[in-house]
Parts: sequence; structure tokens; C-alpha cells
Amino acid sequence: MKLIHFLDNSNIASSMDTASEAGHVFAEPCAEPGISMQQLYQLQECLQSDLLACDVRFSLFVAAANSYRYETLLRPFPREFLDSEQRPNIGAIFQVIADIDRLEVILDQLDRGNYGCYHVNVLSLLHAVLVRHGERVALSTLRPSEFTDLYAHLQIGAPQVAPTQIIEVTPSLRCSHTKAYTALRERYPVRIGFYGGRAEQLYAMLTVGCLPTHTALELSRDVDEALQHSPEAPGWGGSRCGALLRCVAIVEYVLQPEMVSVERNGTGHVSIADASCIQISYLLLFGQNCESDESDECDESVERRQCSRLVRQPKFKINLTEVLRWMESNKYVLSLGMYLMLMSLTTPSGRGILHRFACTGMCMLRRGFLKI
Repeated sequence: MKLIHFLDNSNIASSMDTASEAGHVFAEPCAEPGISMQQLYQLQECLQSDLLACDVRFSLFVAAANSYRYETLLRPFPREFLDSEQRPNIGAIFQVIADIDRLEVILDQLDRGNYGCYHVNVLSLLHAVLVRHGERVALSTLRPSEFTDLYAHLQIGAPQVAPTQIIEVTPSLRCSHTKAYTALRERYPVRIGFYGGRAEQLYAMLTVGCLPTHTALELSRDVDEALQHSPEAPGWGGSRCGALLRCVAIVEYVLQPEMVSVERNGTGHVSIADASCIQISYLLLFGQNCESDESDECDESVERRQCSRLVRQPKFKINLTEVLRWMESNKYVLSLGMYLMLMSLTTPSGRGILHRFACTGMCMLRRGFLKI
């Protein structure tokens, strides 16, 4: 999987090291509000490359923002949304999230060149999350036909509950936590485990390579067991993956004795105390199936168009032979009806008994034509 290289991120490792040593909330350097045409092109290209992966990334960002521990989970915090004291302004984040359309709608507007149809804060937040933070870790979507090949490659069985999406994770080698893991990987054996937790924990684990807040990382022996520890968490309402998400991360880790402990009682549980010993390789999402929903919506729209077309342009098919046969068999009724109508027309007022005869004649004609 190729990494996304839109901007110069040569200072990623140094800035992350400085933030971790300082021991406070890591935020990007402050910047003036606004967005350039270059950034708009970068956002457009990012959405075009893998729309579903962008959707998943933004859903994880929103899940972290919904947590009361957002200051530690939203890392790095978008620099455009820091207040005057350089603290995270979560209220401004929520206001922008409420104004964001579905990503396919935004991509369509960008493809049309309608850059002014969205507020600058909407585009700035999307650029920060999808492009700038995407330089730290690249996400790519696997096709459903590739799920079986992935299970075979990892030498694991297919989970009892099939995931709706699988996302491949490729960290950038410029990040300090990736460099630390790469160095340990050359010295210790490598294994894989499965992390099931709340979706809000995953954003910081992906972007800055940290452990879950105030706890060690507990890995399960398979996907099904990890899924039991992953409750449904609210994500982004406009997501194609659904408003509620359950996630399982396939984690690669090194067997460093001082930091990694493996239970010997046959459960296969692993406890990891240092973030430099892990690297997330894949995300298994259990939410809404995008393809089936899109096909259902497409079928419904096609059916509506067909129905409306039939209503606007009805087609009548009359068999002339049957019409003549019916007129022959009902010639006396037709003659009487025509006679009564002509008599009603000759009456000046058009009322009285002759008018009733005319109405009766019309009724008889209608009944006769309905038999055709």
C-alpha cells in the first residue's frame, strides 16, 4: 500500500518526540484560519483515492471527539481549532461536524469546482483529518473478495461474525513510534493479536502510536473474543459505515520480555505496557454494509423512475377486432343510447326525463367499453 505524500511531513518525528517529552496534549502548530487552493486539491485527491477509507478515518475522529477524554484521544488536535489560549476548542469541532455532508457529496461538489459551497472551517477540518493526519498513517480499503485471502495470509480462521469492512493500515516510516517499532522488530520475534475496544481509542493509537488511555493494551487470541470487548460506539452520522461502530484491530507486536507478558494458562491473552512494541496492521469494522445499501438505494431509485415514467406515459393497447365484435353484439344497446342522447340534445333545457335517459345511455356505454 502506497503512503499518502501530499505535504512535507519531515518534521513529524521531531514534533511528536517533543510533545511526548513535555507530557501534555499534543496539538499541531497554530495556523491562521483559511484554506488554499493547493489544500483543496489535496483534499479532492485524497477523497478520490479511497472514499471509504476517508470515511472510516473521519468516523474514528468523530468517535474520539464524542468522548469526555477528547483532549487525550484527539491527537494531534487540528491546529485551526485551538482557542486563544492554545487549548482544544471542542465546541468549534462539534459545530463543524454538524455542517459536514456525506463525503461523496463533498467530493461531487469539489469535482464540479464548487469550492465556495462549504464554509472554510468544514474544508479545513477535513483537510486536517484526512490529509495532514493521513501522512502519519495511510488507510486503504480491502475488497470483500480479499477477506478470505487475508485470513489465509494471517493464518487465522474466518470470524463467526463477518466484518462489513476491512481497512489496511500502513504507518509512515517518518513517525518516531514507527521507527522505534521497526528497530525492535529486528531484535525480537513478532506475533499478532486482536484488540477489541471502544472506537474512540483507535484514532490516537493510529496517528501517534499510543496505548489506550491509562491502561495497558490487552490482546485477545482471536477476532470473535476481541469483538466481545468492543461495544457499539457512536461515530459519525453521515458515515457510509453506519452511525454505530464496533472495531477490532489486528495488532502486530514484538515479544520484548520487559514490556510484553503472555499468559501461560492457555487463554493466549497478551498484555503490552509499551506502545513502541505494537503496530496496528488492519482494522475490522462491524457496522453497516455499504455495498448492499448502495445497491438497495439504486434499485429503489430505478424503480421510482420506472413507475413515474409509466404514470407520465401510459400505453393503451386496443384490439380493433374485439371492439367490432363487441359493437356487433351490443348494437341494440348502442342504438338506444345514441337515440336517447340525441333526444336530450334536442330539448332546450336539457333537463327532465330525457336528461335521465341520456345519463342512463352514457352509463350503458361505459359499461360496455369496460368489457373490452
